[in-house]
Amino acid sequence: MGVTGLPIWLSGVLLIVVPSAVVVALQIGLRRRWPALHESDQNEVAGFIIAVVGVIYAVLLGFVVIVSWENFSHAEQVVGDEASALRTIYRDSGAFPVPAREELHDAVRRYAGAVIDSEWPAMARGEPGSPEVTRIIDETSQTLANLPLDTPGQQQYRGIEADRFNDLVTARSQRLDFVEQGVPTVLWIALVVGAVVTVGFTMLFGMRSTLLHTLMTASLTALIGVLLFVAVTIDHPFAGDVAVDPAPLERVLSDFGAPPP
Repeated sequence: MGVTGLPIWLSGVLLIVVPSAVVVALQIGLRRRWPALHESDQNEVAGFIIAVVGVIYAVLLGFVVIVSWENFSHAEQVVGDEASALRTIYRDSGAFPVPAREELHDAVRRYAGAVIDSEWPAMARGEPGSPEVTRIIDETSQTLANLPLDTPGQQQYRGIEADRFNDLVTARSQRLDFVEQGVPTVLWIALVVGAVVTVGFTMLFGMRSTLLHTLMTASLTALIGVLLFVAVTIDHPFAGDVAVDPAPLERVLSDFGAPPP
């Protein structure tokens, strides 16, 4: 998964520290090679171009960061919905006889355990799903189909259980969709090119003080690097050091008991 699969500290170094150091070296080298940059003759044209390019790039970069964060937040919500569906299936099973009730309880425990132990590591590796979880879903569907319907209450509750089961399957499908989703490659290319152009025109801006000019350019580069770092880090919600954790599903097992080994 590219930079997402790297340790978070290494991603920060590659996106923030390294570009800033390169820009500082280039800035000092340019001012030594072309002393005319000390003057401000080109500032009128360069300032206009920086203003236009800067606004366009800021909008694009901000858009990517916001979209990445919204996807990350949505992924957390989907996991919460999945856990809520499991809780409802477990609790509403009380309307059925003990054997059927225990089958549903066992299905809920095994599903949560399999998602945590098998599917979560698979998603971190970029694999969409686990066959074990799919098998448990099929078995649970068969269990629901075989529930007794001896009373009107049982008939009503089987419909409720079926609705919650459908919610569970939908939440899982949405969660797995996030594994292969992310910012398109062409947009990352546009962000990199935009960063180079924006910082490049800043380097051409004329200032008498080399130190002040270098600090301004390095600060802009670091700011862009930080925002890119944020976008890259949360681009894939279930991979990398900053990822959605299975805490809601772990609480299900904590409340209802772990599945048998």
